[in-house]
Amino acid sequence: MYAKRLAAIERDQQLTILSSMNQPQPDSESKATQYIVYTDYKPDSAAKSFTISVYTPFENVDKYGHSKAEFQSQLLFDTDRWQDKMHITVLETLGSESRLAFYDFQNMGLAQLALKAFMNLARKAEVGKIDGNISSFDKENYAKLKHIFEKYDFDFQMTDPEQGIGKISKSFNA
Repeated sequence: MYAKRLAAIERDQQLTILSSMNQPQPDSESKATQYIVYTDYKPDSAAKSFTISVYTPFENVDKYGHSKAEFQSQLLFDTDRWQDKMHITVLETLGSESRLAFYDFQNMGLAQLALKAFMNLARKAEVGKIDGNISSFDKENYAKLKHIFEKYDFDFQMTDPEQGIGKISKSFNA
């Protein structure tokens, strides 16, 4: 399954592989050891909104051998060259969600893979600042998001504790 998905991503001219790991899956292991981190970001693109996605076959294959999801973690971001920044949005609402990790794929390190790849991409693009908005109706997920961003040295400011809304920012030294 991993080989098929990898081949499909490699064929897609709109995608770029940022990192990849292809280690056998031990049955007792709780973390994904096969994954692909890829993006639709192109520095010279006229588009301003992009994604970084993480795919793993770990706990993602049905009884017929098909993937249940095309990706298990996705980070959405916008670029603003005039202000020399990239903007992340991590929102959870009852009607739609854009998370760093789908509920079924929590605690596997996939969100951290996406965030790490994003920060590398921002450095290569010579972006001066990353900022973002965080929104979560679930206090446990909000705490996880806060932990992940603080782990990567983002400044985290809760703006509305009742609604689970916060802001993140990280500046890069020139």
